[in-house]
Amino acid sequence: MGELAMLPWQVMLFRLLLAAGAGAIVGVERERKDHAAGFRTMLLVSAGSCLFTLMSVVVAGSEHDPGRIAAGIITGIGFLGAGAIIRHGGQVQGLTTAASIWAISAVGMAAGLGWWQAVIAGTGLMFLALTLLKWVERRLFRAVHPAFLDVSVTAEALSLATLRATLADAGHEAAAFEISRGEGAGTCAVCAEIEHLPREEAEKLADTLAKVEGVVSVRVS
Repeated sequence: MGELAMLPWQVMLFRLLLAAGAGAIVGVERERKDHAAGFRTMLLVSAGSCLFTLMSVVVAGSEHDPGRIAAGIITGIGFLGAGAIIRHGGQVQGLTTAASIWAISAVGMAAGLGWWQAVIAGTGLMFLALTLLKWVERRLFRAVHPAFLDVSVTAEALSLATLRATLADAGHEAAAFEISRGEGAGTCAVCAEIEHLPREEAEKLADTLAKVEGVVSVRVS
């Protein structure tokens, strides 16, 4: 029935456990950051990709194209990753989580094929990118990342001119404003994008905006 039939069950179990272990390692880092796709999600994605890959080995012994199952994994992971991406105000969140889901599925496929060297290297690179490289990114590129100020204001007191004037007095200019319905009754949510604003200055600016009449709350992201 194909190559899979000749594999001992111990080998198949080892590959599944290897894939699950890789997903667990990456999932622990995501879980510590309180992301939706955490420990269990990464483990299941990796183990599931491994299992589908093992099934594709059976197809390789028949007249069908063995690559069809692998292509199906990639398509399915694309939909799963898209569900992790959300837009909050003017900021897009979840891209790193979606990329992690996509990458860990590749690690699971490698485990299903028995490429344990690729599994170890891929898992190590992913963990490095999600931990150490994030620390490096914050210090090297923090000046070029825009800051987002999510301001909740009462609808009666909403005045973009007042907010712009407050920002101008503090020496800043918003690159973009976005207004949406607030979570509370009679409130509006205003998202202001300010380029080249370090975190420390953003927090000071948030304190300044919080003192403006009609402002309910200010959050920096």
